[in-house]
Amino acid sequence: MPENTPTAKVPAHQPGLEYIIRFFSLVPMAMYIIVAAMLTIIAVFSVYDAAQQIGTMIITHDFADGLVGVIYALLLTITIIVLFETVTVYFRTKHVEVRALLIAGLTGMVRHILVYNVATTDAIQMFATVALLAVLIAGIVLVKSEETPSMAF
Repeated sequence: MPENTPTAKVPAHQPGLEYIIRFFSLVPMAMYIIVAAMLTIIAVFSVYDAAQQIGTMIITHDFADGLVGVIYALLLTITIIVLFETVTVYFRTKHVEVRALLIAGLTGMVRHILVYNVATTDAIQMFATVALLAVLIAGIVLVKSEETPSMAF
């Protein structure tokens, strides 16, 4: 072997380095566990809020405004559930599914559109929303789903 050719040296066994690598590989898992716990709490409150809004809508007979509020709350709940599913898929596969995040983004945009007051919205904001929706929809269509048994899209 020529002397100018660099050779790959196998690093010596370094137990301290191995502990550091193990620690840093556990950090994302710990963070995902914390996020999953928080999303669970938020999802419970979101379902409770939606049920409460349905009750208020029925009691007040204000179906026009109440229905939009209920749909808004349910779409928020769906977004939380999709994010939670993304975290649970990460636990199983150690991979984040991009398509699920795009669907969560689309659901969030639909929620945003429901509360638009078209009379007070400028054209640039409307075009930006349409462009963002087009990008999200194109992403959902173009990104292949990674078939996992628990996620049914």
